[in-house]
Amino acid sequence: MSTLNRYFISRKFDCLLVGLALCLLAACGGQKDDLGDTSKPLPLTEFNEKVVVDKIWSAKVGSGQGGLYHRLTLGYDERSIFIAEVGGLVARYDLDGTLLWRSKFSKLAAGVGVGQGLAMVADVDGIVIAINADNGEELWRIDVESEVLAAPQVANDTVVVQAYDGRLIGLDKDSGDQRWVYSIDPPILTLRGTATPIIDEGVVYTGFSNGKLTAIDIKNGNLIWGKLIAIAKGQAELDRIVDVDASPLLEDSNVYAASYNGYLFAFLKASGRPLWRFEISTYRQLAEGFQNVYAVDQKGHVFAVKASNGELKWEQTAFINRQLSAPIVYAGFVLVADNQGYLHVMSQLDGSVIGRERIARDGVRAPMISINQTLYIYSDKGKLSALKLDNL
Repeated sequence: MSTLNRYFISRKFDCLLVGLALCLLAACGGQKDDLGDTSKPLPLTEFNEKVVVDKIWSAKVGSGQGGLYHRLTLGYDERSIFIAEVGGLVARYDLDGTLLWRSKFSKLAAGVGVGQGLAMVADVDGIVIAINADNGEELWRIDVESEVLAAPQVANDTVVVQAYDGRLIGLDKDSGDQRWVYSIDPPILTLRGTATPIIDEGVVYTGFSNGKLTAIDIKNGNLIWGKLIAIAKGQAELDRIVDVDASPLLEDSNVYAASYNGYLFAFLKASGRPLWRFEISTYRQLAEGFQNVYAVDQKGHVFAVKASNGELKWEQTAFINRQLSAPIVYAGFVLVADNQGYLHVMSQLDGSVIGRERIARDGVRAPMISINQTLYIYSDKGKLSALKLDNL
């Protein structure tokens, strides 16, 4: 079954219709990709190894992501990593792998967002929970009356929550009281997921299931600007999915955003003026380095697009149907992980594969993070790994 089959769910239809939709998607999956059968991962091939992956430490954290396509992600500050698993366990490790605290809550669907002394998670019933980042004690909780599938974010004394029903909610950091709500009318059918808001200089940048990227004032929830990066087209509802589930990428004066069945766009942060676009379909977050923006699509292609003008610099097709993680730029290289637990290292210059290591026996859904020249990876079944790269 393809990634989209597991990722897709109806927001308004009942379970019977969801099952029908999945069957329709499976039927559509019979079409051949340009490089082979879409139902099978492309076999890994030999390469000229130039870097090796060194494993520093690892830890097992509960059951990991679970089977409902939750996206529990790593949170971090300058001294530690925060991790959550679907069973309700939230833990904090220092950067050397020492467990600092571990707390148990109800079953979780989203987390961990870290900021201003808080570690934020949300449970499967739409309860947002604020945790003291220093000791793991619960500070407050509030029901936002919708599923939350992205880690709540904290800045400017405000907790920002992206809800699955099309609302972006601002909560008071100290009490959890609601300050403001910005909302859209969601389409009938969407991908299972939402973008994780990015906060910068008092502005919340995030995408919605209607294909829009928005910039919202964190003080009051007012819309500063909103831009379409995908337009629903096609006759069937399944062909009209335009979710912006990939978190925006902010670099200097620009913001980059991508959608499913749409485009990768570059905008000016201040005004939302579009600078260029590149056609792609993705729900994974973006990365930037070497004057490129990096993206993976749902087929497993990796793209390097020039940040200045949106032109394609290179495309890597070695990972088709491997259900890739979001890319990350680390130690001067582009890295992705696949659904068999392999970490792949590519040159930023031309996308050639120059390193590979199996770091888990399962996939990597959570975005990888880099802190103080160490790479941290959280596998789907709960393995947290700290890694470094060495040149041969």
